[in-house]
Amino acid sequence: MAAEAPRPDLARMLRAKRIAVIGASERNPFSAPVVRNIDHFGFKGDVLLVNPKGEPVNGRPTLRSPRELDGPIDAAFVCVPSANVIDVVTEAAEAGVTGFVIVSSGFAETGAEGHRQQEILRSIARERGLSLLGPNALGFLNYVDGVALSTLERENFRGSFGIASVSGSVGGYLAKVAHLQGVGLSHVVLAGNEAGTTIADVVDFLVDDPETRSIAVFLEAIYDPERFARAAERALAMKKPIVMLKAGAAENTARLAAAHTGALVGDDKAFDAVARELGICRVDSYEDLVATATLLQHTGPVAKTGVAALTISGGSGEILSDLAGMAGVDFPAFSETIRPELDAIVSGFGQTHNPLDLTGAALRDISLWERLLQTIAKDETIGLPMCIWDVPVGGEAEWMSETLRSISRGYAAYPSAPPLIATVTEPVTPFGRKALAEAGLPGAIPGLKPAVAALVQHARWSKRALDPRPVSLFGTPAPALPVGERPVGEAALLDWLAARGVPVTPRRLAADADAAVAAAETIGYPVALKLASPDIAHKSEVGGVRLDLADAETVRAAFAAIMAGPLADARIDGVVVAPMRRHSIELIMSVTRDPVWGPMLALGLGGLWVELLGDSVLLPLPADAPRIIAALRSLKAAPLFAGARGRTPIDLDRVAEAIVAFAKAAMALGPDLVALEVNPLAVSPEGAEAMDALALWGDQKPLP
Repeated sequence: MAAEAPRPDLARMLRAKRIAVIGASERNPFSAPVVRNIDHFGFKGDVLLVNPKGEPVNGRPTLRSPRELDGPIDAAFVCVPSANVIDVVTEAAEAGVTGFVIVSSGFAETGAEGHRQQEILRSIARERGLSLLGPNALGFLNYVDGVALSTLERENFRGSFGIASVSGSVGGYLAKVAHLQGVGLSHVVLAGNEAGTTIADVVDFLVDDPETRSIAVFLEAIYDPERFARAAERALAMKKPIVMLKAGAAENTARLAAAHTGALVGDDKAFDAVARELGICRVDSYEDLVATATLLQHTGPVAKTGVAALTISGGSGEILSDLAGMAGVDFPAFSETIRPELDAIVSGFGQTHNPLDLTGAALRDISLWERLLQTIAKDETIGLPMCIWDVPVGGEAEWMSETLRSISRGYAAYPSAPPLIATVTEPVTPFGRKALAEAGLPGAIPGLKPAVAALVQHARWSKRALDPRPVSLFGTPAPALPVGERPVGEAALLDWLAARGVPVTPRRLAADADAAVAAAETIGYPVALKLASPDIAHKSEVGGVRLDLADAETVRAAFAAIMAGPLADARIDGVVVAPMRRHSIELIMSVTRDPVWGPMLALGLGGLWVELLGDSVLLPLPADAPRIIAALRSLKAAPLFAGARGRTPIDLDRVAEAIVAFAKAAMALGPDLVALEVNPLAVSPEGAEAMDALALWGDQKPLP
């Protein structure tokens, strides 16, 4: 077996000491801004320019061919026609270039021939161990080390917010919004078609980068899911938030993505489940992404879920409270332990509601912010205090900045200071950044709605980041089960599940009416009869289910009616006789295999309700009992488990045990299994029982 090619050194390219621009020209709309960026960033290393005519560029001498490059060179920006890219990369690599940014388009996004050319480029990068951004990539900006090989020209400043995007324009807009919100950048890396370097590689780099404290990601598909998951797991362990925009939620987005970069968008619900497991915060706008990253990177995870808000505008507090209520953000009432102290402070001007209105009294006594924040810090339910106040833009009275200092002194009572909430969306100017920094405040979130979006993600991320249980995606897969050993048909499947610890309803197979009566009398009336056929998935649709049979006569009649149904040429094994259970709830549990993320467990309200209500939740496997219980409690039907409407409460620990055993049994069936479903899982205060099972294999025709 040939030795595996070395993994490209992405860090070497992004922190390049020697760089080149191939196709450099003052008239080239791609190379000209790159050269300007190099100068604007004050790059201190060697810069080599390649121009086939040997014409100077911005006063710099040029080489005529990539062959003339004097390696080693850490990064080269390639802006030549797509037909020339492969030759240029090959020649430059032979001259000692180890990293490439390919801005040229005309590859996988254009169709079959472009895809073939991109695969050739991918093979060259893999065989030679090259770092390669693109093709169709706008490059990278490294604000930490002053390295810029990108067509993006932005007035951003250095900070700790890293951006990884497949789309150059999306990355540019994220950088723009960050600048408007007063957020500094560490890196912007724009991966394009991901023929070499993938978004997983970029995220992996940003997780390791000590100057990056929060990571923004835009992607359309994940080409290296295992590497991506490992990077996200490390970010979670380091409490470094990943906030993501991902295409694929809408039905037609897959077509748009294919036209854009040739990506195939996977199952969006499956990715949502994976994101929850990995602690990735998924948002739906540029503004919410930057606001969320700002909040999370400055506060870190907070154990106490309650949020408090302070404002001098009662109306703004009410708007924030309404938005928070609709989004599920918890603004609890202040606890009795601090209420006397709060009452003593606000008795002259208001009431101690949350959000708390300081009214105009805070304009006369600026110390109110500090005193109230320090008091609220003693509340055992509130972990995150947020202050609504305008960021100075220049020329305001001194009391505006003094208020910032009072807020900052109040935040000293907390483990970390959160950003300010600006009342409305407006740019944070350099003057405002300076005022916030001088007061000791870590920036501002512009507007109430982005603040609520950030608070929603903060609560979810905090819970996941503080969960001591490790993430365990991509475990060792089970070997394929030989076809002859597969359990075929409902009875065999239920036997398989029972042998692996899944509680199953007792049942007997009967080939004729006499056997059905004998089975019913052994089990005890009332009983249920169900058609046994490996070829018919939905027995009730062919009249194959009869319930509440109380005696031998009704059992015989039910058997005859089932056999007289529209069974066509299906194989018939007889009927299954089972006791009638008076269960409280019916659940569905199924394991399917996502093409990107592997086995996924779906849970929901079962029986007929699964298709009518669509109340379900997905979990990537493996999943333990605590995560399964949390998933069940996230269902809209969850109040039924707690005893709603006079029902007896359900023991979710026992239900979770049954589901864990089911998931393990499904995974043991191997990678040829497409889906395994139990519907219903009958749940009662006494426990849970699988009543029906169905399997679908990759080489099997779909059942009718």
